[in-house]
Amino acid sequence: MYEKGLKRFCRNTVLIIFAVIIALLTYSSMFINTYISVEEKATYVIDNPFKMIIYFLIVLVIMFLIRRFFKLSKKINSKKLFIILSAITFLILTIIIFTHNITPQADQLEILNCAAALKRGDISPFLPNGYVGKCTNQAGIVMILYYLSFIFGDNNYQVYQFLNIFGLILSYYCICKISIISFDNDEIEKWTVLFLFLFLPLTWYVTFVYGNIYGHAFSMLAVLSGYRFFEEMKVKDFIISFVSIALAMMFKSNYLIVFIAMVLFVLIDIIMNKHFQSIILLILLLPAYFASSMIPTMLVQNKTGVQLGKGTPMISYIEMGLQDTEGSPGWFNSYNWDVYTNNGNDSEKASEQVKGDLKETVLYYLKNPKQFISFMYRKTISQWCNPDFQGTWILRNSDFYIHSDRYYEFFNIFESIVFLGTLAYIYYTGRHMPLHRLLLPMIFIGGFIFHMFWEAKCQYTVTYFVLLIPYCVKGLMDMTDEIADGILHMKKGQGFFKTIKNFWSMDTTKYLVGLMISTCVINLFVR
Repeated sequence: MYEKGLKRFCRNTVLIIFAVIIALLTYSSMFINTYISVEEKATYVIDNPFKMIIYFLIVLVIMFLIRRFFKLSKKINSKKLFIILSAITFLILTIIIFTHNITPQADQLEILNCAAALKRGDISPFLPNGYVGKCTNQAGIVMILYYLSFIFGDNNYQVYQFLNIFGLILSYYCICKISIISFDNDEIEKWTVLFLFLFLPLTWYVTFVYGNIYGHAFSMLAVLSGYRFFEEMKVKDFIISFVSIALAMMFKSNYLIVFIAMVLFVLIDIIMNKHFQSIILLILLLPAYFASSMIPTMLVQNKTGVQLGKGTPMISYIEMGLQDTEGSPGWFNSYNWDVYTNNGNDSEKASEQVKGDLKETVLYYLKNPKQFISFMYRKTISQWCNPDFQGTWILRNSDFYIHSDRYYEFFNIFESIVFLGTLAYIYYTGRHMPLHRLLLPMIFIGGFIFHMFWEAKCQYTVTYFVLLIPYCVKGLMDMTDEIADGILHMKKGQGFFKTIKNFWSMDTTKYLVGLMISTCVINLFVR
């Protein structure tokens, strides 16, 4: 009884937090969206929520017709569909990369230059006042680019962009396979494949030489391998999971969030389900964290003779993430770099100043809760309600820069549909969600909470957004299945009122009516 109650409590706790976050993002995306300028300034634009509901209904009807009458999902093989869409994406992106000079900017350029400098024997970027000396969390990606430069040459960014295509396809493959394991439904994989490849904002990140794509790919491979280990208990799966999550954190330290979610997931599995064999995976996961930071540090010291210090205090990213900079709430404003430089590149002194600044910021928000709520809301929608997720921002200094109202409007609708579909899933079957479906929601929750306080960037939130796509698909499928069942069981001559009563008893009707009523109520307060 204790185990049963405890398991239900843990599951419901995760589900409630997930539901609250998704509800917040769903209504926010319907009422407002954000556009990020080249200078990373946010512009908030009022949206029409009823228009989004109409588009959601259109997608629902189209999906219903395709599934019921055309039955394309049964005619199309998921493997062939994935290969065809991957091949098309691969071809188009390859042409774009090698025919348009999408040059790396800012931090991308810095890490490429650091790798090239190391190859020349220049150790200045690794000293306390150098780029890696300041941003020690970038040591992993710099060393990876350093070793790759022996194969592809120095600063050969187009090759790295080309390699990112494989990382993108790998991440999509993993998400699709995770969706099958989570829902035990082959059709979900087909719709997930389609939605993923339609989502172009993440696609443009192949031109972003910053570790995001491969960090995402390896983190998803780690999750997929972990799932497979739970099912088959094969040694190769937990080895792949261990290596993958370590590589993910080397490429991008932000994937520590995925690592923490995996550890919590394994702990819950051990305690709740008494799967003591999962201790093996837990034992291997913990060293992965240390390996992801120790290996790059050791490689740097071996090549340069420089022992990397702590660099810019990580806590400075939290202070910066809580600063209400004009037009960019919680976004980069160089505070983290300035506080480190102004303290003579001394991490300890910089950390002391940051703690004092953070204390003042927290005290200010405690005394002014309305300002804090306003700040948090603006910061949240600037990261999560930007339809493009800074995808075209990456292309800003190239001749391939996309700045089309139709493009933004399409993904504005796409974003709202994903949130609405995910909310529908939670309403339909989410409350019965078993343990093995909780990992991606746990990762999403971790990413959402982390970026409430950390430096704001759409380039980080976009990889969490795509995790919702399988749940959106499941929600849409649940709704179309119920509509089909309702029509199938509708009896001839049962009368108008009986028909209305039957339709009202459907969860689909209740969800849509509840959605309309709540939207009308919110609209009264925000207009």
